[in-house]
Amino acid sequence: MLWFEITAHVPPALVDAVAAVMRDVAPGGVSVEEPVDILGPEKGFRVRPNEPVLLRVYLPASELGAVLTEDLRHAMEAFPEVELIAKPLYEQDWAVSWREFFGVVDFGGRILIVPSWIDHEARPDQLVIRLDPGQAFGTGHHETTRLCLAALEAHVTPGVEVLDVGTGSGVLAIGAILLGAGHVDAIDIDPVAAEVARANCETNAVLDRVSIRAGVLGADHGRRYGLVIANISTDANLGLADVFPHVVAAGGWLILSGILDVDEARVREAMTANGFTHHTTHQERDWVSIVLSAEGVPSSRFPVARGSAL
Repeated sequence: MLWFEITAHVPPALVDAVAAVMRDVAPGGVSVEEPVDILGPEKGFRVRPNEPVLLRVYLPASELGAVLTEDLRHAMEAFPEVELIAKPLYEQDWAVSWREFFGVVDFGGRILIVPSWIDHEARPDQLVIRLDPGQAFGTGHHETTRLCLAALEAHVTPGVEVLDVGTGSGVLAIGAILLGAGHVDAIDIDPVAAEVARANCETNAVLDRVSIRAGVLGADHGRRYGLVIANISTDANLGLADVFPHVVAAGGWLILSGILDVDEARVREAMTANGFTHHTTHQERDWVSIVLSAEGVPSSRFPVARGSAL
């Protein structure tokens, strides 16, 4: 079906009046989009004052749409300083069409990420993750996911028990199992992400070795792991700085990502203050992964995890 997308850049003082006019003729309502500056991951945005606001409506390309468009033109004569711009737009099945932006991810390591809707023949030496990210983070296209997969390749040892914090699509949990981990406990604060991860683990035939739950990681988690990986954000990692010593086994590894390069130093300092020893930092574009060892973390009464469910 063909629609017309009609937009207008409106001075802030006229936004309410013009939006009311456009709302009267638009069956789907009006979109009000203020100019903003993005402040960074999980930090939100800041509205830029005194700049034009974008108003957007959609009208059907039909006899009714023609009448509505003419009504809008007449009503907008009261605002000669506002220009309407119309362009045709074909309706799409967005639940499917977004997939064209996601292809095979080969970052040069052993792991190859192949979207579930693509046929692709991997090399014999590659480990393939079949992935449908759904509404969860972790397609392999983001720098932080690739950094984490590279870190897993370097630090997963046969049979190691892994904790995946902020599992998202489950891509890192699946990757750890394919690389030889014995069991992965995966956790995410988003219940939708937990379900997506569970479905992807089932697709990749690893659900019997991955336990997934929605929730928040705390110091009372009760288990330690040979490897803990957290691809979340700077603030989320900092918020867990005093929790990680309770879940990483003595001599184990802590891999952190979701961190901008400008925040690397303070994340590293927070972790070393909690007993971890900095091992390496790797960078891709503006993002980093930080690998730390638990050599300086004191022993705990908590047992090392051995394939038990969360």
